Formats: sequence, structure tokens, C-alpha cells
Amino acid sequence: MLALVGTHYHFRRVVPVALRPLFGKTEFWISLKTGNKSEARLSAMALHARTSALFRTARTMTDPARNKPITKDDLLALYEDIIKRQEEVIETTERNAAEQLKIERYTASMTRYEDLLKTRAFLTYSTDALEQLNQHIITLRQDMISGKMQDKASLASKTEEIERLHDTLVKLFQTGPALSQAPGAVPPSHQLASPSPSPSPAPAAPFSPRLTEALQTALLADTQKSDATKKETARTVALFVQAFGDKPVKEMTGRVAGDFRDLLFSLPTSYAKGRQEMDLNAEVERAQEFDLPTLSGKSVKNHFMRLSALWNQLIRREIAEKNPWSNWDFDLTKRNPRRAWTDDELALLSSSAWTCSTISQATFAGITLVAAYSGMRLGEICNLRNEDIQEVDGIPCFLIRPHPEDKWTPKTEAGARNVPIHSALLEWGILDFKKEGKKFLFSELKTPQNGPRGTDFGRNFSKFKTTIGLPAAITFHSFRHTVSTRLRNQTGDLRELWIDALLGHESSHKSQGATTYLSGIEIENLRQTVEAVRYPTLYLRQIL
Repeated sequence: MLALVGTHYHFRRVVPVALRPLFGKTEFWISLKTGNKSEARLSAMALHARTSALFRTARTMTDPARNKPITKDDLLALYEDIIKRQEEVIETTERNAAEQLKIERYTASMTRYEDLLKTRAFLTYSTDALEQLNQHIITLRQDMISGKMQDKASLASKTEEIERLHDTLVKLFQTGPALSQAPGAVPPSHQLASPSPSPSPAPAAPFSPRLTEALQTALLADTQKSDATKKETARTVALFVQAFGDKPVKEMTGRVAGDFRDLLFSLPTSYAKGRQEMDLNAEVERAQEFDLPTLSGKSVKNHFMRLSALWNQLIRREIAEKNPWSNWDFDLTKRNPRRAWTDDELALLSSSAWTCSTISQATFAGITLVAAYSGMRLGEICNLRNEDIQEVDGIPCFLIRPHPEDKWTPKTEAGARNVPIHSALLEWGILDFKKEGKKFLFSELKTPQNGPRGTDFGRNFSKFKTTIGLPAAITFHSFRHTVSTRLRNQTGDLRELWIDALLGHESSHKSQGATTYLSGIEIENLRQTVEAVRYPTLYLRQIL
């Protein structure tokens, strides 16, 4: 099937359940690198045929070309070949498009040159006619002086020829060059003919300002509009321009509005809180891979309402003809929130074999258990350095802190904190992941060039939990919900301030003493808090 992610289409096909252990995937997801739906459909058809052949080969585990057993590595190589061939198709398409553009530019250039030649031909034609007229007048004058022009018939003939040449020249200069005639097709000078009138030039298309210019004219320069309205509308326009460019107003159609709507619904909610120069496609992929919450229907509706109000102003000023941002539907119902794990679901997780071939069972178990026994976010766990494991007041802790050298910081100011390592993690062997010469605690994970560290793990965990039958409301982030829920349901003496400090939340207790005079929470209190987390059904082995 086709899926539109941001401005590009992707090919998505589910791997049959029986074949998933072979490929280590539940689905194939391949970028088609085009926003044209017709082109995407053609590529998707070819990919569907190739993946179908791959599935048939995988089911028989026999290569029909070699008539001998095929290995898992061979299957993966066949899949990589499909990806390579798709990239070659895209490269060829882009190269052909570039060649076609060159041809079009050359044709336009030759057309302009041909018009120039035609204009020169007209000038030559006009000059010849003028020269003939001049010669006829000179001859007639000489004949009349010398007495040769005594015959009235000859005089009338010469006078008629002069008048005809004169009329021809007048018409030529009134109508302009006969550009429809090819160079060299000009009638000979002794057969001068009046050229056909050239067609009337088409009326010039009305000027259409670009979106940012229209914003300045219709809103930002309006002293009657509030600063808040200007700020929010400018923010929405900036988001659109970042995604689709600064388009002319006349190019804003319902199709463009629909593409912007789809993009907004795909962006994570954290995008609105972060740096606006972040790559939109990367943010959409991050939301999918980490199963992050995306913009709500209300947020998307607000963006459209701002653009619709701007367009109403443009229509009044006759800059736009119709409003493509109005009459859209938005899902304003409350989405199913992610919830905490149940003991039965943790038991299912513990008893299911990890199927990912690129990330080991040990790394899967280590990251999962850290989340379950600390409530840390996936990004915080995957960015733990070996140097971030230290003793604080004699208690082993994870130190969650900024690392400017890698451009990584905790999500919020409260996110920078010390998290005592749960005794269950120490007994399980979490410190065994500290390896000499390695930078990160979970050194097996790859650091992508674009996107956060841990992207690959988040994507594979999401596929794994779906494969074993866990509901959509359960995600990796649900471990954070689970820790928070279980701690707040404790009957002991745990304080809300301690729980918030452990999880890196802004304090939910807003008293003057908490917000003004509380300078820190002792690490022993945090250790007591984290040790209150217990799971009777969760146990993950390092090695299968």
C-alpha cells in the first residue's frame, strides 16, 4: 500500500507472520522519494511484484534459478537487492527528468532564436520593398524629365505599382513581423503580398504575491489585528513554508491544503515545543518509529482557522479567489491514551522470543528493564554514557545530563536528574554493559546521522509488541506510565515530590515551600522511591 509521509510517498507491505522470523521484520517500508501519486503507484506496483516473488522464494526456501536450498542470508540479500533496484529506478527517473528539463530549455531557446530570425527576415523583406518603391519613384521621375513617359498607359501603370508598394509597406508596418512564416519563406520582392494580421497577444496573467508577502500585506501591516493573532498566524505560515516553500497565493489549492493537513496530523506533539528549524520528515519518521503522540485534531484545526482567516482577508482584497482552508473536518474526539502495563502483559512480554536480527536479546532486555525499573524515557536510556554511571552519596546512579558535544540534552529542565539504579537491575547485571573503550552504555545501538539515537530500537520494539499481540495502547513509553502509576498507588510514605523528581517531571506540588525554598531532594529518598517499584511477572534473560 501507499502511505504519504510528509511530502513523499512510501511503499508499505506487511510480511506474512510465518516469514517474519526469517526477515526479522513485520513489514517492509520503502521510501519512493516522490510526491507525485501517479509515479508512486507505478513504483509500488513494481515493488509489490518483487516482494511477492521474494515471499514465494522464502516459503519454499529454494532458489528457482539455482534449484538448491537458499539461506536466510540469501533472503536478506534478495531484499537488499530490491532496495538497490528501487534506488536505481529513482536515480534513473531523476536523471531522465533532468535531461527532459535540458531539452525543454534548449527548445525554448531555439524558439526564441527562430523568432529572432523571423524578425530579421521581416526587416529584410520590408527593406527590399522600400528599396523597390524608391527605385520606382526615381525611375518615374527620370522618365518624366527626359520625356520618355509620354504614354498615359505607361504612366498609369507606374503610378499603380508605386501605390501598391506604398500600401504594402504601410500594412507591413501596421501589422508587424509575420512571425508565423519561417525564415526564407518571405515572398520574392516582385510578388509582394500583404501579410496576414498576427493574433492578438494573450492578456497578461494577474500578479499573485507569495504567501509571506500576502501575510505581510493582509495581516501583519494591519494595526487593527492583535499581536497574538499576528504571532500565531505567522507561526503557522512559517510551518507551511518550511514544508512546501513560499508558494504564490494562486497555487494554493485544496490539494495543497490537504497535503498540509496530512503533514500536521503526522507531526509529533513535541515539535511545537522544540526548535522550529528541525527537519519535518525526520520528525514524522521519529513519531512513527517511537510511537509518539501526534498533533491533535484541535491543534490542526487551529492552524487551518488561522490560514482561513488570512485567506478571507486576501479574498476581500481580490488577491485570492477562493478559500482552500475552509470546510475541512477534524477529529476532535479524545484519543485513546497510552496506559500502563498489566502483569499479564508483562508476562507475555517475558515469555516471547525477541525476533529482531540487528539488536541482540541482551540489549533488548537491558533497555527494557531500565525503563521498567526507572521510568526513564527511551532517548535518555539510549544516550547513557559509561561516564553517566556514578555513585552519588554511595548509591549507584544513572546521571541524566546534557552532552553538548553530541547536541543532546534532556527533554526539559527538570529532566536533568540523578536516578538511583534499582537493586533488581544490579542483580540482573546491568553494569556488565559497561565495556572498556566504549562511549555508550548500550554500545550495540547505532547512532544515526539524522534523528535521535535509539530510533532503530524504538521501531523494532513497536513491531515486536504488535507481533506478539499486545494492544495499540501499550508502547515502550508505557513503562514510564507504569512506574508513575505504581508509585502513586503505593501505600507507603512516598511523597509526590520524590516521584516527580525521579521521573523528571515538573513538580506537581505548587506550594510556596516546594517552588521557592526546596533546593534539592536527598538521593536516599530517591533510592527509596525507585526501590518501591516491583514486578511479579517481569523477567527478561540476557541470552536466549
